[in-house]
Amino acid sequence: MIIQCPSCKKKYKYGKERFQGEEKKKIKCPHCGTVFEIKNPELNRKKAESTTAVHSTETVGNVMEKVARELLRQKRISMAFLSGELAGQVYEIRHSPVIIGRSECDVVLDDPECSRKHAELTVKANGVYLKDLNSTNGTFMDGIRINEVKLNDKDEFAIGSVTIMLIIRDRNREMDVV
Repeated sequence: MIIQCPSCKKKYKYGKERFQGEEKKKIKCPHCGTVFEIKNPELNRKKAESTTAVHSTETVGNVMEKVARELLRQKRISMAFLSGELAGQVYEIRHSPVIIGRSECDVVLDDPECSRKHAELTVKANGVYLKDLNSTNGTFMDGIRINEVKLNDKDEFAIGSVTIMLIIRDRNREMDVV
């Protein structure tokens, strides 16, 4: 597909496979540096072709929350700290959401560039999401400031001077070390 930067109007070829099933992607124009969002044309087409009804007394939100809890039971989801004071340590996500910040959080980062409540990692039915909590200095992925993004296994993100990698493993495939 062909995408066009809304600022400089430069056009680029963008392979549909790069969406990796995502509905939207944030793109940084290599020419002018503008960050803009593009939508996956395949998903928009599929949404128009199908409708789904839930016949239950449970709300969709309750069902999605149950699926997210099941995902936490089936997968070992962890954050590996690649730099900063916690470098080399791993934090296993056992509940959702996990708040990351400078104080009064699930994961405390001793970093002056980190806001008190900086970012939130949430396990949802369809994956793990990272959301910036209106921090002063921002949350970054691949050098781009993000508001909210779906993370995949081994994706890295930065909060202040700390780089963190998300690791997702199947619990039943892990081997016990004796």
